[in-house]
Amino acid sequence: MRILGVIAEYNPFHAGHAYHIERARALSGCDYVIAAMSGSFSQRGDPMILDKWARARMALSCGADLVLELPSLSAVRIAEYFARGGVRLLAGVSADSLSFGCETNDLTLLHRLAQLREEESPALAELIRKNLSAGQSHPRARGAALGEYTGASEYLLRAPNAALAVEYLRANKALNTPMAVYPVLRTSDYHDDALGPVASATAIRTALAHGDLTGAASAMPPDAAALLEDAWPTQATDEKALDNLLLHRLRAMTAEEYAALPDLSEGLEQRVMKACRSAASREELLAAVKCKRYTHARISRLCTHALLGMTREMTLAYEEPPYARILGFRRDAAALLTHLKEHARLPLIANPTQLKGHPVFELEARATDIHGLLTHSPGTRRAGRDFTEKMVAL
Repeated sequence: MRILGVIAEYNPFHAGHAYHIERARALSGCDYVIAAMSGSFSQRGDPMILDKWARARMALSCGADLVLELPSLSAVRIAEYFARGGVRLLAGVSADSLSFGCETNDLTLLHRLAQLREEESPALAELIRKNLSAGQSHPRARGAALGEYTGASEYLLRAPNAALAVEYLRANKALNTPMAVYPVLRTSDYHDDALGPVASATAIRTALAHGDLTGAASAMPPDAAALLEDAWPTQATDEKALDNLLLHRLRAMTAEEYAALPDLSEGLEQRVMKACRSAASREELLAAVKCKRYTHARISRLCTHALLGMTREMTLAYEEPPYARILGFRRDAAALLTHLKEHARLPLIANPTQLKGHPVFELEARATDIHGLLTHSPGTRRAGRDFTEKMVAL
C-alpha cells in the first residue's frame, strides 16, 4: 500500500489545496492521502477561522482520506519545528511519501538550500557577515547572501512555503527511512489578497474579514464552500475576542513563567511584559513589540505559547508527536485504517479519552477551549469539546 502524507493548516481549504492533493496523487501514484493538519491555532500564532472538525471535513470532502491532528506543540512553532513535527507524525503512521506546495518544484535547488541550512559554506558565511555589517537584519542578510550564492530569486528565498519546503527536506533526511518527496508548484501567491478561481488562503480570510462570504466561497471547491457557508454563521472566530483573554494572561504571568516559554531570545519577554501593561488589544501589543529583531509572527507565536501554557520543558520532552489522533476519515478508506493499525509506530488514537491526562493532549484541549471562546455559538463555546465532538466520518 502506498501512502502519501501532506502537512497543512487548511485555513480554510481552497482550490489550491485541492489541486495540490490531486497533483500529488498523480505524481506519487499513491493509494491514499493522509493530511497532518494543525488544530486551533496557526503556525504564526493566529486563531484558525473555523474549528478543526469543520476544516477536517473540508479536507475529506475534497481529496484527503484521513486527517490527523498535528499537536499545537509542533503546529505553533517556527518553521523548523513545525516541519519536524509534521514529518515525524506522517512517518510515524507509515506514510512512505511526502508532498508539499512550493513556489518552485526544483527539488535539486531545494535540497541544496536544505544542505546550506545544515552547514553554511565559508563563502556563504562571509557573504552573510558582509550584509550584516551593512546593517541588514539577519533574515534579510542571509536571504540576500543565499540569492547571490545559489542564484535563486529573492522572491523564492523570501517565500514562506519555500522556507517550509527546505525544513520538510531537512526533517525528512533525518528519518531512518526518508520518505519519497513530491513538490507541487503553487498556483497562487501566499500574500496575494486578490480573489479568483485559485486564490490564496490569505485572500479568502481577507474577504471573510470584510464580510464577503460569497467571494470567499467562490475561491473554494464546491463541497468546501458549502461547508464554509454552513459553518460560518456559528463557528466564525472573532479575533477581537482574543484581546481580553490574551492581555489578562500576559499581565498575570510572572517573570519566571515568561522565562519558561519556548523559543525565546534575550530581551523579547521583557518587551512583551512591558507592552502588555499599556496595550489595549492584541494587534496594538504586537505593533508595540515588533522591531527589526523581532518579527510580527515571532511575537504572535510567543503570545499564543503564553496563552496556551506551552513551555520550553514541554517542547524538549516531546520533540515529536507522541501519538496520532484521528480527526476524521473517509469510510471508503477502511483498508488504510487497517494498515495503519498494523504498521504505525505511533499509537493511533480514535477515542480521545485514551489521551486524558497526557500533557500534549491537555495542551490541545486548552487550545480548543480557548478557540471556542472566540466564537459566538453556545455549542462551540462550551469546554471539553475534544472529548465530546465526534470524529468526522464521510
